[in-house]
Amino acid sequence: MARKPTRDQLELALKDAQKQLAVTHLRAFESAKESRRTENWYTRNGGPNADIRTAWRLLTRRHQDLVDSNPWANRAVRVITNNWVGDGIIGSPQGGSRRYADAWNEWADSVECDFNGKLNWYGLQALIARTTAVRGSCLIRRRFDLSMQDRGLVGLQLQVLEPDFLDFSKDDGSRIKFGQQYDRDGRLEGYWIRQTHPGETEWNGVRISSEFVPASEIIHTYEVNRPGQAIGVPFGSAVLLHLRDIEDITQAMLLKTKIAACFTAFVYSNEPSDLATTTALTETLEPGAIEILPDGKQITFSQPPQSPDYVTHQKHHLHAVAAGYGLTFEALTGILSDVNFSSARMGWLEFHRQIATWRWNLMIPQVLDPVHRWFNDVARVAQIRGPRRMIWTPPRRELVDPAKEIGALIEGVKAGFFSLSEIQRSLGYIPAEVMDELGQDIAGARQKGLVLSVDGMSSASRSAAPDDGEEPEAQPED
Repeated sequence: MARKPTRDQLELALKDAQKQLAVTHLRAFESAKESRRTENWYTRNGGPNADIRTAWRLLTRRHQDLVDSNPWANRAVRVITNNWVGDGIIGSPQGGSRRYADAWNEWADSVECDFNGKLNWYGLQALIARTTAVRGSCLIRRRFDLSMQDRGLVGLQLQVLEPDFLDFSKDDGSRIKFGQQYDRDGRLEGYWIRQTHPGETEWNGVRISSEFVPASEIIHTYEVNRPGQAIGVPFGSAVLLHLRDIEDITQAMLLKTKIAACFTAFVYSNEPSDLATTTALTETLEPGAIEILPDGKQITFSQPPQSPDYVTHQKHHLHAVAAGYGLTFEALTGILSDVNFSSARMGWLEFHRQIATWRWNLMIPQVLDPVHRWFNDVARVAQIRGPRRMIWTPPRRELVDPAKEIGALIEGVKAGFFSLSEIQRSLGYIPAEVMDELGQDIAGARQKGLVLSVDGMSSASRSAAPDDGEEPEAQPED
């Protein structure tokens, strides 16, 4: 007969069970343990602005330097800008008068919409996108030029500024953050804007004054990654060191190749000669040089350890750079030799999702819609009343396999999965303009006696029976 466990044995078993449960719980959060693997892992529980405040200046300066000098950083920003806004996101007023639509198009196509007179509205979009990607944020200040009305243009101008124009010296961490002033409830009241870029005058120590500009006069665009975040960081902030390493490795490999190309002959002599006693060793290597060594002198080259395969190493870093920017490796490098059609298509679709996020969550709500509201306010002064809604059409998305994808889109429209206008906008076309042009093309084709496949009436009339009551002519039998 089995003995009943004693009290001490039960307590010991309970302690063992508690220890086992504690070990299991710690394993579930191993990264939260203090262990050898985490002993050099220093963290801080900073707020969304406290972390950025200590790093923003260095991040923007270093990223700007890399974009200016590093080909991969420059390429990443160009790919982002070209796919994000491309040649411009086109606005189509909904429900307004023809006069309003014409006024909007004339303003958008003119360089007078730019305070500096260099870019039209679509060029300003690219500049805003690039500035946001490189420096993390971008400011657009509303300006007016009523003399533009004499030239038939709405007198609204946009002044694009880098985020450095914010007066960070007024930052108190509470009511004013990064030069942005808030009320007691945390609502934005306005911006403290410097008179000039601090980088233009910092060499002579001039103190730059700033002025308070109401929030209604400024658009501040940046990617919001944490609630309460007041300013953005450069898109490549997570891969600055990778980009720096790529540059260092590339320079080292170039130097190694240059040294290897410096083929030099050395002449040894065991017999004394006057030439040998007067010849001095050079301190540099030159291609094709012949050096006569003095007696008793020898040249010994160091044998540095062999570095790993250069191409493989570069690809590893470039994959990390592409991931940090939100790109695919193929979009960053243009190397398509390692992918097939299916994998290239999957990568393209994922990249397109990232671009769509930047468009619809950043550019359109933070920049395009507010500019449209500014335009409405100024147009109303000129007695031009417009719609409250604008439909934005992004640049054309290039199809990977047009023969297959267009057929699938046609079937989707027939099945009612999406509208024809939606498909036209996704391909970069404005539905109203497409319909107007199609109508003109069909009318012109009918006048010439031509039948287009898109002309359903022509096709139906061609297949219909004669309406004069005559029997159709019999066809000869085979």
